[in-house]
Amino acid sequence: MAEDSAAPSTSADTTESMDVDGEAKKLLGLGQKNLVMGDIPAAVNAFQEAASLLGKKYGETANECAEAFFYYGKSLLELARMENGVLGNALEGVQVEEEEEKTEDLMVESADNIDETEGSDEEDKAEEDKENDSTVEEKESEEDEVGNLELAWDMLELAKVIYKRQDTKEAQLHAAQAHLKLGEVSIESENYIQAVEEFHSCLTLQQKYLEAHDRLLAETHYHLGLAYHYNNQYDEAVLQFTKSMEVIDKRMVMLTERLRVKGEGSTEDEKEIEELKGLLPEIKEKIEDSKESQKSARMTEMALKATLVGGSSSSFSQGTESSLASTIPVGQTADGTSQCITDISHLVRKKRKPEEETQQGDNEAKKSKPEPAVNGGGDAAPSGNEVAEKMEEETEGRPQVETVQSAV
Repeated sequence: MAEDSAAPSTSADTTESMDVDGEAKKLLGLGQKNLVMGDIPAAVNAFQEAASLLGKKYGETANECAEAFFYYGKSLLELARMENGVLGNALEGVQVEEEEEKTEDLMVESADNIDETEGSDEEDKAEEDKENDSTVEEKESEEDEVGNLELAWDMLELAKVIYKRQDTKEAQLHAAQAHLKLGEVSIESENYIQAVEEFHSCLTLQQKYLEAHDRLLAETHYHLGLAYHYNNQYDEAVLQFTKSMEVIDKRMVMLTERLRVKGEGSTEDEKEIEELKGLLPEIKEKIEDSKESQKSARMTEMALKATLVGGSSSSFSQGTESSLASTIPVGQTADGTSQCITDISHLVRKKRKPEEETQQGDNEAKKSKPEPAVNGGGDAAPSGNEVAEKMEEETEGRPQVETVQSAV
């Protein structure tokens, strides 16, 4: 370790350090080539080595390290995406294999019932071991993925800081790209609020230095729309997707006009126009997806409110029905049709009179019997005793009378 720490001070190492810039440049070129070809692990290794060489020579916060840090973080982001996709496919395969194994085990158990308990115990242990192994592998893969994303964030953040402290247009636009990649890392980490902030920072710098028809603006609006969509802010998502299409339309108008002025078709301009036309259907699809998601969210919200209101209304109606049933007079149906007894309050009042009549004794009997009162219909109204007797008779045949009387 002492020899390693003393190595940079030797004259031989000083001579070798003269080639660091050239070696780092070669590594950056190799990494970019691998990145384009889709060899992400090789690109990560090349950018990592270039960043290490430049960091040792100039220091980790030096301007010379910004490009290597940016591409290193970008390649780590792509590596995390790739591993995430591979992990998802692998886990789906594991689930299918486990289901097939369980099916085979069930068939064997049904065919051979001898030593069923021992066999099932061994199979359970084997399945538990497999599940534990798959869980450990899954956790290790998740740790690797999180580590790649965290390292990608650190590298891109460092590159952003280095670029933003420089006042040149080129450096500021590089800082904008660093913000863009930081937003993509945030989306992969499902931190959509942070992603929106990073994309807005990117857009602010780009709008300051770029023309209104620049494709980078369209890309940033598109990513910002995705972040809003994932964060369930569908109105904002539609707005950003629409702005992305507007930038593309402006770009195509500019290219078409340039072709018209030149008089001769430029192969590059014509090719770019075709590329831009190919992007529009995808963006339109995103707009429709956001609108459909907005409708679904509103319908879900309305259904939830209806469920809550319906639950409280049903409880209220149940209470109303029970109270209504308790106030329906004895012998009267819910629709108001009369049977024998027409007014329960009249019955209750008349039931209390026998006590007064017994106290008066024979004096009441000696009095002349009064003529029966006539009701509004011209019929004789029943006396209190007659009503009480009828109520007792109907009480025996109508068990609900007790409930009604108790409620009154």
